[in-house]
Amino acid sequence: MSTLSLIVSLVSIALAAAMAVLLARVRREEQQRSAARVAVLRGMSATDFLSEGESEPLPQVDAFEPEPFEAPEIGGLFSAPEPSTSPWRPRLAIAGLIVAVLAVIGSVAVFRGPSGARAQDAAAAPLELLSLEHQQNGQVLTVTGRVRNPRGATAMPSPTATVFVFGADGSFLTSGRALLDVPTLTAGTESGFAVSIPVNGVVARYRVSFRDGANHPIAHIDRRNGAPVARNQ
Repeated sequence: MSTLSLIVSLVSIALAAAMAVLLARVRREEQQRSAARVAVLRGMSATDFLSEGESEPLPQVDAFEPEPFEAPEIGGLFSAPEPSTSPWRPRLAIAGLIVAVLAVIGSVAVFRGPSGARAQDAAAAPLELLSLEHQQNGQVLTVTGRVRNPRGATAMPSPTATVFVFGADGSFLTSGRALLDVPTLTAGTESGFAVSIPVNGVVARYRVSFRDGANHPIAHIDRRNGAPVARNQ
């Protein structure tokens, strides 16, 4: 889980850096094109005035007669500039949004990945079966044992032990369950249990499992040296 978080973070940072470089380059090119257009327009206006003054001499008139005033054409050289329709503005906005989303994803993966991995490991920590014994008196089989919740694991409220009993031919005979001696099994805590089961027939073997207060199975590890076998006495 931590490795995946690190990979996601590195990819997010790399994409953010690449998008930042691309945005800077696009912005610089846009400014250069804008400056070039302004320079061309200024050059065109100066050339027009110069050529107009050189190629058209003033007419010789005997008397001063004012010429009629002509309004400048709309859309001429000195008309108000039209609003910019550059397609890069929406593209820059979209690219910035993508970079922001990637940065948020990377931050969440960095800050929540390790804690989430630790929580998952703690929840998945199985019980440790330290001891297991059985005794059969008549038609009652009593299975006793001791378990431990490992350090760093989550607390288990109202855990129960369940015993399944099987006959000599492997057929299922019966089962029984009982609460552990400790009501809430916190991290590092040990608890004993005892399950008494009425049986009919020959008991060849039994199997023990554990469940939490919501009846969900709890994984366990057998820390004993041998496996128990129950037989009639």
